[in-house]
Amino acid sequence: VAGRFGLPEAPASPVEVLGVVEFAMPTRDNLHLMDDVYIQVARKARRTGIGAALWREARRIAAQHGRSATIAWSHHLAGAVSAPERVEPSTGVGHLPVDPGSLFAQSLGLTLAQVERESRVVLPVDPELLATLRAEAAARALPAYEVVSWVGPTPEEHLERVAEMNRTLSVDAPTGDLDWQEESWDGERVRVFDEMSHRTGHSVNTLAIHAATGEVAGFTLIHVHHAYPHRPEQWNTAVAAAHRGHRLGLLIKAVNLQELAADTPQARYVTTWNAGENDHMLGINTRIGFRLHSVHGAWKV
Repeated sequence: VAGRFGLPEAPASPVEVLGVVEFAMPTRDNLHLMDDVYIQVARKARRTGIGAALWREARRIAAQHGRSATIAWSHHLAGAVSAPERVEPSTGVGHLPVDPGSLFAQSLGLTLAQVERESRVVLPVDPELLATLRAEAAARALPAYEVVSWVGPTPEEHLERVAEMNRTLSVDAPTGDLDWQEESWDGERVRVFDEMSHRTGHSVNTLAIHAATGEVAGFTLIHVHHAYPHRPEQWNTAVAAAHRGHRLGLLIKAVNLQELAADTPQARYVTTWNAGENDHMLGINTRIGFRLHSVHGAWKV
């Protein structure tokens, strides 16, 4: 019996899973794209054609839904970055080791379009360091800007501001050689996103607002998963182009980490992801204490 996407329905009784493919298909923008393709195969079942078969099914589904571009990801621990053989993206920034993950991607005809860095900071970050960084940034940003923080869903008065920051992030964050297009955000989309993400966790948020005009200037969000609150994830951080040069990125990240320490004292580290080309944000993260944990390859076809 065919189920969703023309695939067989899951059996009624539990069976051993040997492989899985995950993917996302945007429904509001980037309608040309199948994104976030991940293929995982049990170690004992590798090199038997399962991964390639899953990839073929993903490509069939993409074509069936008019998706002309696909982005798939590979994961490599930091220690592997020093491997003598490497694969470089077309951007020329960063590299991946030649290992089973990158070899598999290449065997499928994928091209490495960007290398992304995963970094982690051990918590708690020294309170004195955060206070120093916050004071340094505030000396440049205040009183021209005000900072607002909250825990949980976005307050009504900030929905459109957060929407604008999400749109900004979609066009300003480096995307290497990926075919990524501007996202369409409004307050209602933020509300729906919050409702979904807060079903299994909650967010710690900080917003920077231009005091004279009320215009949004910057935003950052850390998500705490209720199933594993010891390892929150740094999600969006963006500063509007018109408001750069005031150390708002450093300010809102320092403030948000202070808020996280008060909200989730049991957290043990925060994970974040940045494009290898994003020198400015990587510099801020390094000052806070983030260190390289792994690299991820964004592959395209």
